[in-house]
Amino acid sequence: MQIIPDLRKYKASSSKPIVLALGNFDGFHLGHQKLLRYVIRQAKKEHALSAVLTFPEHPHSILHPERKPMMLMSVEQKLFYLAEAGIDLCFLQSFTPAFAKMTPQDFVEKIFVKKLHVREVCMGYDAHFGRGRKGDTSFMEQLAKSNGFLFRKMKPVMIGRKPVSSSRIRELLTKGEVGKAQTCLGRPFSMFGKVIHGKGHGFHLGFPTANLEVHSEILLPLGVYVALARFFPLDQRSKVNEQRICFKPLRCPLPVARCAKKWLPGVVNFGKRPTYPKAETPRPVLELHLLDFKGQVYGEMMEIALHRFLRPEQKFPTEEALKVQIQQDVRAARRYYKRKA
Repeated sequence: MQIIPDLRKYKASSSKPIVLALGNFDGFHLGHQKLLRYVIRQAKKEHALSAVLTFPEHPHSILHPERKPMMLMSVEQKLFYLAEAGIDLCFLQSFTPAFAKMTPQDFVEKIFVKKLHVREVCMGYDAHFGRGRKGDTSFMEQLAKSNGFLFRKMKPVMIGRKPVSSSRIRELLTKGEVGKAQTCLGRPFSMFGKVIHGKGHGFHLGFPTANLEVHSEILLPLGVYVALARFFPLDQRSKVNEQRICFKPLRCPLPVARCAKKWLPGVVNFGKRPTYPKAETPRPVLELHLLDFKGQVYGEMMEIALHRFLRPEQKFPTEEALKVQIQQDVRAARRYYKRKA
C-alpha cells in the first residue's frame, strides 16, 4: 500500500483509474470491512487501483473539539489494517480548517474528478462530506452523475436491530462489554502500543509485565483481561511524536508496522496499581504478562487484543494476596486458551 500524506503532490495515473472509499474507518469494524471488500473487488474488475481517502485525526478535532469522540485506534493501526485488507493507495489527508471549508461540490470536482480521476466512489450509508457536513450519499449520487463517475452507497451491517458503527463500539467498550464489541468488529478489540519501562512490581512477584503506552483513547473498565499479543518490527523511516504521526509516501512495508509476528497468550491488567500507593497513577496503565515468554521487550511495538474480561481491578491488603490472585488470573487465562485451542 502506498501512503499519500498530501493530495496536492499526487499525480493520477493515465492508465489506472481509481475506485475510492471515503471515510474515517476508526475501529475497522464489519461495516468498514464490507465497504473495502467491495472497493477491492471493483478495482480488480475494472483493472483499477483500490484507494481510501481518510484522515489522521477525527474531523471533530478541528470542527468541534468539545465533541471529538475517543478514537478506537491509532493512525498506525488503521494503516496496518487497510494494508492488510489489500488496499493499493491510502490518501491520508490532514483535516485542516481550509479543507473543512470546501463545499461538497468543490470537494468532489476538485479532488475526486480533477485530481484523482476516480472511476467509482463508495461511502457508508450515513457518511457526510464537505463544509458543514452538507454532503450526504444522495448529494454524492447527483454529483457522480453530473461528473461522470459511478457511486455506491454501502448498506449498514446489522447486528440485532442496530447498525454496526464506531460510536456503538465505543459505547460497548466503555461499559466493558468486550464480547459484544468483538461481534461488531469481527475480531477482538485491539490496541497498538509501545513497551515502556515500568516499576518492576510484576517482576518482583514472579510475573514480569510489559507496560504499554497505548495509542487507543478508549478508557476501558479497570480490571484484568485475557489477551493475545504480537510484536511488530519498527521501521526507522517513520517519525513519531506525541502530537501526531508523520509519514512519508512509502509503499508497503508500512512506516511503523512492517509485518506481524505470531500471537502470544497473556493476561492484561488495565488499572492504576491501587495495591502500591506510591506507584498509583492518575491515568490507567496497561500491563501485559505474556505466558511462558522469556525475552527483552522494551521499546517494541505491540498489538494487544482483548478476548475476555476476567475481573475488576481491586486493592489487595498485601503483596502476597496480590500474587495469589495473579496466579488465579493466569490459571483462568490458561483454561480459556485451552478451550479455544
